[in-house]
Amino acid sequence: MGITPFVPGTEAYEVLILPLFGNNYDICSLWMEDLNQHFITFIPNGLNDPNGYINFYCGGHMPQNGDSGVVPKNDVVTLQTLDNTTPYRINFRARQDTYYYYTIDKDYTSDTCIIFLGSDHNSYEVEELGYGECKFLRDGPGQNADKSVSKSAVTNVAVKIVGKND
Repeated sequence: MGITPFVPGTEAYEVLILPLFGNNYDICSLWMEDLNQHFITFIPNGLNDPNGYINFYCGGHMPQNGDSGVVPKNDVVTLQTLDNTTPYRINFRARQDTYYYYTIDKDYTSDTCIIFLGSDHNSYEVEELGYGECKFLRDGPGQNADKSVSKSAVTNVAVKIVGKND
């Protein structure tokens, strides 16, 4: 999984994550890959642990994961792809001490929002919510929130196990 550098000034897809596992200290991770399985998640320069940037606590009210995880804003985790032209798939792991990871069985070509619902890594669902609603939750009223997007229902997404990540 080589990391391709992000070109400043390039538009990128945004993936918002709403982790709602309740009071949970499990570490989740989420990353995006192109359709050829190349890692295309933007990782900022200058981090103590660049590999840990995609990690976050599954319980959304928790602070960031150590000093390396992405910092949630209003409990919404924000990740970006490297550009806004490459179709991508979302991969995730709901517990760090397992070798298996999962992929959402969908090719994305726009911004999106993913919700982790449940009590812990043994009992959870992955859902999709309208990007506008998640952006509103993240940015709050009057904070450049996207009010143009109509209310959309939470929808189920198909998830499948894809294999080991050594």
